[in-house]
Amino acid sequence: MLRAIALMSTCAVLALTAAACGQSASSADGDPASLAPADAPVYAQVAVRPEGQRRDDALAAAGKLLRTDDPAGRLRELFDEGLAEQGGGFTWEKDFAPWIGEEAGIWASNIETDAPSFAAIVQVRDAEAARAALQRAEQDGGGANEKRSHRGVEYQVDADGTASGIVDEFFVIGTEAAFKRTVDVREGGETLADSDRYANAMGELEGDRLGQFYIDSKVLFDAAMRQDPASAQQLEQFKSLFPFDKLGPTAGSFQADGDSLAVDSVLTGLPDGPLRMLTEVFSGGTELMPDLPGDAWSAFAVPKVGEAANGVFTSIAGAIGGAAVAAQVKQATGLDLEQDVFSWVGDVGVFVRGASEPALDGALVIESTDDGKAAAAFGKIIGLIDKEAAVRPEPIRIAGAQSAFSLSAAPAVDKPFVLARGEGRVVAAYGEAGAKAALDPSTRLGDSELYADAKDALADGMEPGFVLSMPAVVALVDAIGQADADYAAAKPYLETLGAITTGGTVDGDTAKSRIAVTLK
Repeated sequence: MLRAIALMSTCAVLALTAAACGQSASSADGDPASLAPADAPVYAQVAVRPEGQRRDDALAAAGKLLRTDDPAGRLRELFDEGLAEQGGGFTWEKDFAPWIGEEAGIWASNIETDAPSFAAIVQVRDAEAARAALQRAEQDGGGANEKRSHRGVEYQVDADGTASGIVDEFFVIGTEAAFKRTVDVREGGETLADSDRYANAMGELEGDRLGQFYIDSKVLFDAAMRQDPASAQQLEQFKSLFPFDKLGPTAGSFQADGDSLAVDSVLTGLPDGPLRMLTEVFSGGTELMPDLPGDAWSAFAVPKVGEAANGVFTSIAGAIGGAAVAAQVKQATGLDLEQDVFSWVGDVGVFVRGASEPALDGALVIESTDDGKAAAAFGKIIGLIDKEAAVRPEPIRIAGAQSAFSLSAAPAVDKPFVLARGEGRVVAAYGEAGAKAALDPSTRLGDSELYADAKDALADGMEPGFVLSMPAVVALVDAIGQADADYAAAKPYLETLGAITTGGTVDGDTAKSRIAVTLK
């Protein structure tokens, strides 16, 4: 029974079981979070039997992913095939459809220990049908389950120590300690659903979702520190720099429709300091991203790297002996971190392009905020390579470059590595054509269909920080011609995917992000 529930929950997270559950049905009242304890550090909830628009959206996504005009029928088949592998003759229509409600949740605690505690909580449409399913599961297991009771609630425990039973309008299954704790919550304990921390974090998410999760980092941090006092003492000096214990909860959600799949996350209570600086770098949009080459099939960019790196380094200098580190770097390389790195590095991006192995190239692109300082640093870097590396930089001419050098590649590599500096940019590229495109692209990524699809898949106010074209990846793998049997089996499903993208925003003490993939 436990394995069947686990299978069902996994499918639901993928927004597939939503369609496998047949016709919409009246679900049980109540929220599974109303049986989870308020101090549960980890909680997730999925719509295993959604209704209305949520069901329609899930079906539309499942139809594209499974390449079928009957996603509900196909998913029921897959679900029953999974049950058949477990033995016992269980099927969806006979053993699950009569009693499973719309929502299922799972909470966990003590995950920092060797004996984590968890309980899955499933809405029940028909308590008697659910009890009958439990009895059939017990008979299938040889009837060896032990009957027990806690605060008037009867339950059974199998040979593995898994407890299961009906608690009001919910089917609960998990470790015995968590089962009892769930019953205690039902008898008047403080619930997660009533917790302000939970409500405030979830309130930052869009309302129409197929799944959601909640992580209270403060509870996890405090528990981990109690579990390992020695580590707690070592981390104490860094708490002022990276105050994980001060962070608010993280919440997330999963949405799906015929156009895309998306996972949103919200980090609350973000404090000032290095952690916030890093979050802003990896969440914020950058003007460099759309200015990368338009024929790139993958790109990633982050803003104000030099400024953020300088801020983080300055903040942690006292804790790690930053001044000594900077002096050691200068002695070993001749580079002054402040003048030769932090002072001129702006936005940073990476791109890859090419539809075949011989055509592959790409580059690291560093936007310069001060071309004079960039030129001085570039000269020092070339001199350092000439002195210390096994390859000798050879001057070359690259269109758009004020200075460029080629580094002989290894024999197995077709193209040289190129370091080049032009107006407003310093690049490290694979191949001369890649360097030229990095310095002066003939077309812009921001004008491409890939970028437009990525932007459409993100939430309002977000700009793509990463893009990847799955059709281009599939075409490249086919062109290389070294695919194995696993790829051949996965290819039909990969071909249903379009653009994969990420984006985010930081507003006050709240950071939001989205990972999305468009569907073809």
